[in-house]
Amino acid sequence: MKDRRKNKTKRKVLLALYLAVCLVIIVAAYFHLSRIARNFNTEHLELITGLYAEKMNDSMEYLQNYVQEDIKMIRSMENAQPEEILEQLEKNLDKTVFGDIGFIMNDGEIYGSSSCAVSDIKKKKLDEAALASDTSFNSDPYQSSRTGNMTMTVFVPVGDPSLVHTLYVSIMIENLRQLGEYELLQGKISIHLLKADSENFITCVSDNSGPSGSWNNLLLQQKYFQYDAGYSYNQWIKDMRSGKKDGRFSAIIRGEESTISYRSISVMPGWYVIVELTNKNISDITQQFSAWGGVYGSILVGFTILYMLTLVLLEKKDKKMYMGLSTTDPLTGILNRRAFQITVEEELRKKTPGIFIFIDVDNFKIYNDTYGHNNGDFCLKHFAKTMKSCFPEDSIIGRYGGDEFVVYLKNLTGEMARTYMETFQRMISQLTLPTGEVVELSASAGGAAFPEQGEDVMSLCKSADMALYKVKQNGKADFKMKGM
Repeated sequence: MKDRRKNKTKRKVLLALYLAVCLVIIVAAYFHLSRIARNFNTEHLELITGLYAEKMNDSMEYLQNYVQEDIKMIRSMENAQPEEILEQLEKNLDKTVFGDIGFIMNDGEIYGSSSCAVSDIKKKKLDEAALASDTSFNSDPYQSSRTGNMTMTVFVPVGDPSLVHTLYVSIMIENLRQLGEYELLQGKISIHLLKADSENFITCVSDNSGPSGSWNNLLLQQKYFQYDAGYSYNQWIKDMRSGKKDGRFSAIIRGEESTISYRSISVMPGWYVIVELTNKNISDITQQFSAWGGVYGSILVGFTILYMLTLVLLEKKDKKMYMGLSTTDPLTGILNRRAFQITVEEELRKKTPGIFIFIDVDNFKIYNDTYGHNNGDFCLKHFAKTMKSCFPEDSIIGRYGGDEFVVYLKNLTGEMARTYMETFQRMISQLTLPTGEVVELSASAGGAAFPEQGEDVMSLCKSADMALYKVKQNGKADFKMKGM
């Protein structure tokens, strides 16, 4: 009887010890996975905010590139009267994004689409700054006397011996979101433009916790900030004032763990794009799990499995966000130049034979000048859409830049590629504009075979470009393989 009690007690002790060891292992695994998840969230939050800051900076550069297209039009109208030039500029202006447009003559006279905008420029002495400058610049944001909204104006010198010295176009700060905001992050991210020397900032995109298009001071907002150990507000300002190009850090803002990225604006010296993203907006599932994990300690095994599934889902979700920011051409929706090169290089490493084709829209500049920028964009979208429907489903399609497109046709011969290009020419030949007008289009293209005419993307591109050059010399609207 005594031995039986001893054995029973021994079994209880062993069972308790076994359960304790299992519990320790499970708890250790839980906290280890929690640490992995936090590192995962930090890494992807920094990546997403960094890419967003880069995208907003690119959008600021786009404003000046947009004006460059109008400068080409002004140069082509060298004998036109100022009123005629202004009329054409207003006709081409995308009023869904931009506000006012105009130009400053060499004698200082200003012609603009709005007298209020002209008055604002004179009041801020921006015309004097434009006449004294030989380079492009963006004005500091200011309040428009016409709309009452915060506005920024881009000034680009014509750089030609014509009577026009500088072209300008203005955009409301709130409209910057149309250039830089990413659909998946709407309502979840805040973007500000900060002037480092004054510490004043203006909100471009709000996460719904505050108004956009309003001025504020960063120092006055510090009562809402709690920085991680080893970092401070003074260090942040010091980094920006010393000219540091970009950076990122974590902080608690208004009680929420957040990630902040900042990047200098290349076309606005002394200004920074500030991107603020609350951690819970990206990783709600992980945050909730971490908060309630202790409550459900008795079912940690089930939570461990749930945790692993959550990580997989988060990776897919975050990958979709930052891949969309870094791989797609915003206008056409196809791969951008960098993403196309990376994707094709992967196929070349697999030794997948195929045809690399360089496609150029014929007479696009004339088309753009004749029908305007909006219809020019419509034309480029038409080309991209037709490429996706015309070429085989496994083809790699991208926009190389401007009016240039590229495609890699896998496992096809030169003759088969020619057949596809003939079909493509027929499909793009007529385009109906939104106005109902039908215009004729064509494309010139050059091809190169892998691996015979190039062993990497750069050599294939060079070979295809040589073939394209010969097509253009012989009247355009055709396709030619290198060496044929």
